[in-house]
Amino acid sequence: MRDEDSMVLLERETALAKVAAALRQARHGRGSLLVVQGPLGTGKTSFLEALARLARDEGVGILRAQGCAAEEGLTFGVLRQLVDSGRCDVTAEPTKARATTAMLARTEAEPSGPGREVSRTAPEHMPNALASILDAVPPDKALLVLVDDLHFADTESLRTLAWELTQSHDRRLLCVFSILSGDARADQPPIKGLIGMADRTAVLSALGPSGAYALITDAFGMAAEQGFVSTLRERSGGNPLVLRSLIDEVRIRRVSPTAENTGIVRALRPDYLRRRLAAFLRSQPAHLRRTVNALAVLGRIVDPQVAARLAGLDALRYAEAVHALGLLGLLDEQSTVRAGGTLLWESLVDSIPTAELTAMRSMAAELLHQAGHPAEVAAEQLMPAPTLNNPKGVRILRNAADSALRRGAPRDAARYLRQALLDSSSVGAVRTGLLIDLASAERSFAATSAQRHVAEALPLLHTARDRAAAVVQLGPLLMEPAEFAIDSLMRDVADDLEASGSDDAPTMELALRLEAHRHALADHNPSHTSEAMRRFKQLGESPPLRTAGQRELLASLAHIAFVTNGASADQLAALCTRLLEREPPRPEHVHTTLPLAVNVLAATGRTVGVSDWLRQARHQGGDVERAIIRAEQAMLALASGNVADAKQEMLRADVLAGPEVSGLPALCTAIFAIVALHSDEPELADEFITLHRLSDTHQYLAALLHMARGLLAARHREDRRALNHFRTAGQRMERIGWLNPTLLPWSSCVALMHHRLGEYEQALTAARLEVDRARTWGAPAVVGHALVALGRVTPGRKGAELLEEAVSLLERSTNSHELCRALYILGCHAETDRTRSTRLLKRAYDLGVQCGADWMVQKITAKLQTARASTRTAHPRLTRSELRVAQLAAEGHSNTEISKELGISSRMTEKHLTQCYRKLGIPGRRGLSAALDKQFGQQAESHEAQTGE
Repeated sequence: MRDEDSMVLLERETALAKVAAALRQARHGRGSLLVVQGPLGTGKTSFLEALARLARDEGVGILRAQGCAAEEGLTFGVLRQLVDSGRCDVTAEPTKARATTAMLARTEAEPSGPGREVSRTAPEHMPNALASILDAVPPDKALLVLVDDLHFADTESLRTLAWELTQSHDRRLLCVFSILSGDARADQPPIKGLIGMADRTAVLSALGPSGAYALITDAFGMAAEQGFVSTLRERSGGNPLVLRSLIDEVRIRRVSPTAENTGIVRALRPDYLRRRLAAFLRSQPAHLRRTVNALAVLGRIVDPQVAARLAGLDALRYAEAVHALGLLGLLDEQSTVRAGGTLLWESLVDSIPTAELTAMRSMAAELLHQAGHPAEVAAEQLMPAPTLNNPKGVRILRNAADSALRRGAPRDAARYLRQALLDSSSVGAVRTGLLIDLASAERSFAATSAQRHVAEALPLLHTARDRAAAVVQLGPLLMEPAEFAIDSLMRDVADDLEASGSDDAPTMELALRLEAHRHALADHNPSHTSEAMRRFKQLGESPPLRTAGQRELLASLAHIAFVTNGASADQLAALCTRLLEREPPRPEHVHTTLPLAVNVLAATGRTVGVSDWLRQARHQGGDVERAIIRAEQAMLALASGNVADAKQEMLRADVLAGPEVSGLPALCTAIFAIVALHSDEPELADEFITLHRLSDTHQYLAALLHMARGLLAARHREDRRALNHFRTAGQRMERIGWLNPTLLPWSSCVALMHHRLGEYEQALTAARLEVDRARTWGAPAVVGHALVALGRVTPGRKGAELLEEAVSLLERSTNSHELCRALYILGCHAETDRTRSTRLLKRAYDLGVQCGADWMVQKITAKLQTARASTRTAHPRLTRSELRVAQLAAEGHSNTEISKELGISSRMTEKHLTQCYRKLGIPGRRGLSAALDKQFGQQAESHEAQTGE
């Protein structure tokens, strides 16, 4: 068997065995009929081609014909092909040849010359010509009669073949006819009669996994990766026609059969396959074509009633069509689920003319909606349309958008609404409503687009109340006031609402929310913050918090009181705690001013319960909501001194802020920079601010940038340059009236640079300024930080006393990082005796490990090692328990595994590890193995000898 035949005959062993058996019988004088059937594209023609090659190799004569739709009406067309092929392929016995000539001569008229030759090929003489060939087969030979696509044969040829088959059982003859299963012509009496005469039937089907793999491997001449093979089979359904079309297309594009190229395979749509399917459908009855088109449009939706209505058929005709499609291999007849692979159905969709397809999709959407299918299922029918002119379709798309928002999928909602905006009938109030709804969906993942669509919708709204309702959907913390003149628009809307004179509850609520948003957007304007502080004082000690508008207003005003240092930490903490107690934890809070209240609580250090509130709010929401909540959680982590956790939260927030989100909003950018500065990574803060929307108009971000660059300059001992950056940062903060040192402790940095430069009076002045402002605010962590700076620039015992005061204050705060810094600086102070210094540094080390401040751990470790070297004290030995924990940790075991192995609590494991790090003078687990090998080898050996482990 040739290689090409082995590929064609993959998984065709049963059919081939039937042919072989029939050929053996034919050689012994027993003729028979084999009918080859199969769905569209299963390789019937290729199977017959392979049979012809096999027969020719074995010396079997062959008559061949090919039915086709174009010649269906040609009288004796198939017979003529058989006769013509017989004149070339069959060698007759001499006696038989003479008999045939005589027979032909008797049945013809007797014209002379060329006229006689023409009459011999006349259609009416084809039956006799075929009979003469069939009778002329030599006794030691057999004859194979192949007719492909018999269902296209003309009636006269079918009748003749039926007659000859009645005589075939005594002939050395094998007839093999192929018929397309499910073709309407196969139900015609002549075809059914021939099928009924078959001695054997071979049914070809789609290739299984092994057959498909063999075909693919042979085509590429190399082993194909499983992912690639699986994708090809999924796309083709194992159908040989579709599979070969895909393979050819892949080879033309020189794509290698690897798993990484599965995406390319999924995108392929061979034009040959589309044309082949279109030609096939044109040859089928109208009701079958309409059913195929309807099912192709509906996709994987199984609803016979909707499909029948879409096809315009009654139940009986639809059932007939489904039966035929099942035979054709396009459907599972029982479930009416599509079969044949995804590419085949995509190609069927592509074969539908564009105008017809658009009309069918519109009708399908309406039918699905009427039948009670989910709105999103119906809406998907409208999504591929390049344009719409269908008010019903717009309603379906809006319903789908509502459904998508309810299930927490704002991107899908926006897709539906954008498609609805393509509808040419959507004008006036309808278009305005679509724009507002789209902005509401987009605010969860594309804040800039949401702003643009609100700005586009505002001029189309007729009342001030409608305009106010549209504007307050957008969170002020996500806005860039300069873009789309949104701050100006908001002022105009607020003025219009006030001018309307309406004082009903909904209007008053909108007015409060607008006021809150305006305060949040204008917090950089000193003249506005003065007005806001007067409004804050008007609210009194117990402002009303019943409505969302009242809570938003308090959040904005509390924020301004915080940044301007116009109220104490205790006062604002009490107000913001009450506020959050009355606000349900929802992700939508990020589109209000409420994150400002969370920020205020973080600055006060009063964060009890806030983390749980945020965790509940984060359960749902889009990328924007989750990014803002991550930033809020980062500020809470910083307030506790957990700088490692804070950094992790901000990195997650940055991942959520992809190109569609247009980067993080200014609030998140500022928080990320603050976290980087607290993590001793000013270069990261510099890079991040530069990357994310820094502009000269955003004074706070500009100040943070100068702070980062000042710290970088100080690290490189460029003291004067660092001082200039810190001063510029302070000028930016003073310009906008942001005086709270929690936001940016620029003055203490100025003090330290003056001190390093020998400018001691200026250093003391700058440090005292920060202490005064910190005491006004009153949060222990902030006052402690300022006192540390003042203690560092104050000479002698007075400096040490200030540091002692700072440590005492920070012991009462929740900020372990600030306490770690203060202990380290006090431990390094010249007035601190050596014994106490060691104790302070060890405590600072433990806190540094706890809060993930690796840079502090390294500095403290270096200081402790220097102190040990100078006093020549012996390296502290690990206890037996500490050594065992250290060994397991060095071997890669987790804390949980160590606790389980040794039967101790997780807390005890952590305590032992912290002691090990301190005693070994290493920052963490990574240096454990080397430290044990270097310094405790003898102790480890002794321990092993004693325990026998």
